Amino acid sequence: MDKRLSLALKYYDAKLIDDAWAALRELMAEPAPSREALHLAAALRFEVGAFDDALAIAERLIAQNPESVDGWVVKGQALMAAGRVSEAGSLFTRACEREPGNADVQFNLGRWHHDAGHLEEAEQAYRAAVTAREFFAAAWNNLGNVQDEAGRPEEARASFRQAIAQQPDFSLAHNNLGASLAGQGAYGAAAECYARAITADRANFSARVNLGVALLEQGDIGAALSTFDAVLADEPENQNAAHNRLYAAVYAEDAPDLLLESHTKWAVGASGISTGESVQPKDPRADRRLRIGYVSPDFRRHSVSYFVEPLLAGHDPDTVEVFCYSDAAQPDAVTDRLQGHSHHWRDVRGMADEKVCDLIRADTIDILVDLAGHTTGNRLPVFAKRAAPIQVTGLGYPATTGMPNMDYRLCDEVTDPAPIADAWASETLIRLPNGLHCFQASQDAPEPGPSPVLKNGFVTFGSFNKLAKMSHLTVALWADVLRAVPNARLVLKSKALAEDLTRAKVLETFAAQGIAANRLDLMGWESGDEGHMRLYERIDVALDTFPYNGTTTTCEALWMGVPVITLAGKGHASRVGASLLTQMGRLDWIAATATDYVACAQRLAGDYAGLADMRLLLRGQMAASSLCDAPRYAKSVEAAYRRIWRELCGAA
Repeated sequence: MDKRLSLALKYYDAKLIDDAWAALRELMAEPAPSREALHLAAALRFEVGAFDDALAIAERLIAQNPESVDGWVVKGQALMAAGRVSEAGSLFTRACEREPGNADVQFNLGRWHHDAGHLEEAEQAYRAAVTAREFFAAAWNNLGNVQDEAGRPEEARASFRQAIAQQPDFSLAHNNLGASLAGQGAYGAAAECYARAITADRANFSARVNLGVALLEQGDIGAALSTFDAVLADEPENQNAAHNRLYAAVYAEDAPDLLLESHTKWAVGASGISTGESVQPKDPRADRRLRIGYVSPDFRRHSVSYFVEPLLAGHDPDTVEVFCYSDAAQPDAVTDRLQGHSHHWRDVRGMADEKVCDLIRADTIDILVDLAGHTTGNRLPVFAKRAAPIQVTGLGYPATTGMPNMDYRLCDEVTDPAPIADAWASETLIRLPNGLHCFQASQDAPEPGPSPVLKNGFVTFGSFNKLAKMSHLTVALWADVLRAVPNARLVLKSKALAEDLTRAKVLETFAAQGIAANRLDLMGWESGDEGHMRLYERIDVALDTFPYNGTTTTCEALWMGVPVITLAGKGHASRVGASLLTQMGRLDWIAATATDYVACAQRLAGDYAGLADMRLLLRGQMAASSLCDAPRYAKSVEAAYRRIWRELCGAA
């Protein structure tokens, strides 16, 4: 073997890519480098993102031997990186027909199928790859990803563990195993996997962000914030960390002024979030039918969909034409229903922000509505580029976005009282007159059962909010309630509580407040809607969280005949509960102070007959309220759209 090639291979094995290329460059200048040298050279250029160079080298390899399977594979990899996907697929398929037992060929064919969304074909190719080569950690890792996407998490975790067994320092596989565990609510175990991924490669920023998310889901808000801060210190432009940091701050304290400061600071400093040029309406007639675009990653079974569906279903087709831009990673039956309420459905999964922006502009959207804020999968860069003449945010995020190109935010007089809340928003606030929310109850919700106090002889309080919302302020408040009602119990249900490690932490937190473990019942995730809703039969009174109130959980409790006590704070996130109860006409369950909250709990706990009556009456009261009046709600939103449109067009 040529000494230069031998040295380049040693550098390559040591992951010294620049040194490997320097050692190989002289050899590459010769008229006819060896097949091995060309193959390595293409790989080196590919790894540094020089895809045109890699493609040119692949062409040299094929010119040397037109039937070179290695050449086809290298060329296919370069074509995929350049976005020429169909050409790459043809080459990989051809290579596979020639050498079906070639592990590298099957691996790359699997990558191509996976990127194209062909999960079954991708799995077959990856299985062929690991069969052809005994030790192939990368293929096992990719197989796990396919199995996870196909909804087979146990098989996925077995594949990730196989990859780790073959390559113990495989940072990516540790991270993927953690993500799979987190998807099942095992956030403690997931955090351990992320820690191993970071130990193997501190530059694995995905694992570091995922660790912060796992800590947040376990209710350790301070540690989550510190984790995101550490990522941003090392990589200031990491938008995944930035969004999660902003979102986590909403859980921390009731400080809307500080949230405004942090969100606007992010908008000023984030690359790709610069203010785009204005977009003029193509047809400025004030009273014509409006083209409304909704952008969300949550057009699926998700808490946001309970409030979006009534709006889409209630829209007047003579007034608005609805476009939905869906980033739902795994569409489901809810996706199908929402699509049925939309005039135009655009699946934008995997599409670059620039392309999404171009699509929206091509659709000549008049008013573009963000339904995600800073939550996972958001498309805020599209709004930053100014995709539509008017841009609105609402429903998906309980705080300001901080963005100068987000013109308006939907709210109401309770969530954002005038005039003080106006100073805490970068957007102009649109206060809907009958409430911000309209709730679509689950179609599988059973009829409310009898109040459990009648059977138990004691009151059971409960909360089905995610553990991240159970802040130290919330735990202290609930401990006060349990002390005030000495024979009461507290039922907590959260996805994170499926894990022994997390349950133990929660019990320790309450023990520090003097609350014994035998007064708590902790439950994990219930996958089915009917089973989940039936669990409300175990509680008499629901306790809202603070400073981040529940929304879907509050509506579900009320629908199942369970009264909800909420503490109203200053910011939007801490006033949603008050807004929902105001729509229900239950001002008596809204507390202005922690003392009032505890007193309300005592009052309800002392009225067994009243709890039994409410079990039978609340659903009817809720159904008759504005909280479930979809046509009225849609008309209210449409009127707001019309008003801001007329203002833009200069109409009186």
